Amino acid sequence: MSDMPIKINCRNCRSKYDVTDFPPFTEFLCPECGVVIRTPKRFGRYLLEKLCGKGGMSEIFRAIDPVLARRVAVKITPIDGDFAEMKDCFYHEAKLLAPVSHANILPIYDCGVIDNEAYIVMQYMDSGDFERFMKQKKLPELPQLLDYLRQIASGLQFLFANFNIVHHDVKPSNIMLNLDGEVKLGDFDLADVRNFGDITKQCPLWGSPGYVSPERMKFGGEDHRGDIYSLGITIYELLTGQTPFGIVGEPEELLQRRYERFTPLAKLRPEAGNDLSNLVGAMLSPEPDDRPGYQEVIRLLHL
Repeated sequence: MSDMPIKINCRNCRSKYDVTDFPPFTEFLCPECGVVIRTPKRFGRYLLEKLCGKGGMSEIFRAIDPVLARRVAVKITPIDGDFAEMKDCFYHEAKLLAPVSHANILPIYDCGVIDNEAYIVMQYMDSGDFERFMKQKKLPELPQLLDYLRQIASGLQFLFANFNIVHHDVKPSNIMLNLDGEVKLGDFDLADVRNFGDITKQCPLWGSPGYVSPERMKFGGEDHRGDIYSLGITIYELLTGQTPFGIVGEPEELLQRRYERFTPLAKLRPEAGNDLSNLVGAMLSPEPDDRPGYQEVIRLLHL
């Protein structure tokens, strides 16, 4: 595969060019129509087109899978030094989701290691994530936004009801949309299998501080009710532009805030109504037993 020529089409006039000898990510003007063309970088069978995101451990690229003729997202992490365990994390994530088929769960197509870099290949969501929409003030109108969140709750319910999978990192940046209007939950690198009541079973890695449940902060673990808590914070933030308890502070301070009163959703977003405000308030109960189940969340996520 590595010695095959790289041929790409102009996205405008469809003229084909052999760019095998071009340095990766070189830009040139199409001789036929003048549109800018960027040459991809070969990565195994995949052609990396563009860096879309960067985190503490990984880079995510928009890519082409020429074998199946489709666009994909490829997450890549070096597996030397501090990141040596990432190969196992990627394999774990891929195996965990392999049997899952749900309209609102981001599918994984492939994983492996190439040149000492672990990678995982997923569906490419071409519209981006909800954190970006929030920062750009381009979130959908409230009824549509609530319907998207209802679908994410449905996906989480399906995962736990059928596979006992808990996500452990529900937040706006992990909720993605494509141009077809499909919404999906992704980034399952912290996910694992849990039974009801597994709040003392340690989570392998720490989640995002602004979204972590109080029981995870206290005991190191959580069951699916931790995902309900994180979804409650996500709903609150997407509708108000702020998290109820903040995201900055020492763990002890952040935990203490989880038990303090916060401004009700209806006061910051009156059009959301009292029923939804009360639902989110219940989802953010510091005690897991006081939170609603997924069925109740799904039922009330509408206007």
